[in-house]
Amino acid sequence: MIILDDGSVHMNIKMECNDYVLAWNLLFKSSLTDNIIETKRSIWKNYKNQYNKVFEDKILILEDPKNFIPNNDTVYNIIKDCEDFEVVKKDAEKYRVAMIKLWDNNKKKIKYLLDDVLRKPIRKYDCSIINKDFNIHETIILSDEFGRILIGKVYQNDLDFLVDVLFEILKKEVTIKEADSLKIKDAVIELATKNEFATQLKGTSCYKDGSASLYRIKKQIYPYWLMYLGVKKEDMVKYMMRDKIAFEVKNYAYEKELINMNLEEFIEFIIRNQRYIIREKKK
Repeated sequence: MIILDDGSVHMNIKMECNDYVLAWNLLFKSSLTDNIIETKRSIWKNYKNQYNKVFEDKILILEDPKNFIPNNDTVYNIIKDCEDFEVVKKDAEKYRVAMIKLWDNNKKKIKYLLDDVLRKPIRKYDCSIINKDFNIHETIILSDEFGRILIGKVYQNDLDFLVDVLFEILKKEVTIKEADSLKIKDAVIELATKNEFATQLKGTSCYKDGSASLYRIKKQIYPYWLMYLGVKKEDMVKYMMRDKIAFEVKNYAYEKELINMNLEEFIEFIIRNQRYIIREKKK
């Protein structure tokens, strides 16, 4: 839920498990067990037309999983009656409980990202949790007011779940006009989530994380990024040492207006001034 009251953005994602969401993904994504594979083969053999029709239900289910009513229950009932369905469902529920606790324990840092880094209101998002073994992370915009995150993925560090969720949301929420500048947008979103937000979460610099193809651009944006975050010029050396990104502070005019921009406006600033900021790699 997004609540706009005191000028800040509070985000509380409802995380839920749903039989229809799980069943649909078992039918059309990873099978996970031999028993489920055999069940799908049987459905395909005996109910091919219904199986194909169920494929079209994805968006309808994700719009409102709790109140979804299928036109034909046959295929769903068969996959849910599979003896391994309850095992997969139990794993998904265990995952959901752990991620709710993780989210609740880090609400202040999530609020920091939204208030102090993103600085703009966003849609309401809910999160459908499925078994980790699916290796799925998908964010779907369903309306101007609402989006859904579908996630079932293994992370080396559980905190990366939160980074991933916010990264995917910002990719959807932050928009720019210049289609040919998407690489700059992607770089700034990484700076916001996989670098700054992750650093806040983990208590150690994560500015080396992210896509290798974006690192050079991020390194060149970095001085302006510190200005955007409100880092004073005299404190920049401390941040450079923390993040192991070096630049000559004296070569940069301090852009005071950046601290008053939101993330989209900051990206537009970089795009407008990219001829001075982004230097192509020498051939």
